[in-house]
Amino acid sequence: MKAIWAIAHGVIKELIRKKDFYVLLIFMLVLLGFLSYQTFFQIEGISRYVRDFGYSLVMLFSFIIAVTFTAKQIPSEIGARTIYPLLAKPLSRQKIILGKFLGGTMVSVISFTVFYLIFVGFYMTGGEGKSLVLLGQGFIFGILFLCMVSALVMFFSNFMTLSANITSTFLIYIAMGSVSEALKSNALFFKGIISGLYGFLYYLLPHFEFFDLRIRITHAWDALPLWVVFSVSGYTFLYCFVLLYFSGYVFGRKRF
Repeated sequence: MKAIWAIAHGVIKELIRKKDFYVLLIFMLVLLGFLSYQTFFQIEGISRYVRDFGYSLVMLFSFIIAVTFTAKQIPSEIGARTIYPLLAKPLSRQKIILGKFLGGTMVSVISFTVFYLIFVGFYMTGGEGKSLVLLGQGFIFGILFLCMVSALVMFFSNFMTLSANITSTFLIYIAMGSVSEALKSNALFFKGIISGLYGFLYYLLPHFEFFDLRIRITHAWDALPLWVVFSVSGYTFLYCFVLLYFSGYVFGRKRF
């Protein structure tokens, strides 16, 4: 476990050295500050717009950091030939994958926490209904979302270049918002092999929309039932386990 944490700690240090996080943080503060300034003049409906836009920024910026930081972990080690000292240590390749995954996840979660706290600050200044329980669920779902993203990116790292990995993950993220329901409907509408194909794709692809509480938080709806929270958590852990298992297996069979 110490070896895995040591690898993850090295990834976390990158967050402090790189400017990506600080640029996104300043950009978010400026945008939300401007919208909050409009709220001061009591423009009708602007507070809900601040919530909607603010939550979307938090998720998008955290997603960007999760993808970019995790995607370059293995390729950068191979390109700089620092992978050889790692492989020379009494450390299994599966642990290297776990360490890189843990580092990418922690970097994105740290960034997400900062972004989310800023969002909560603007959220609490709004004049409409508030739900601390729902905000807590939004935070939990955000962490689960970033775990799945990091696991997916780590899996793709075994088969794709850095740019292809980032592009593919972004395309899946964008597409699943609209394709998910279509796949489910087609699986129920068609029969035989076609129905099975649509069903296979539906369960194979990651459902990022499960973690999106934007509309619920924007309109201050009731908090989710506990069974939903546990179901999404179980789905995330299972999906991450499968992705990381096969990531370790493929990486373990590679020759350097």
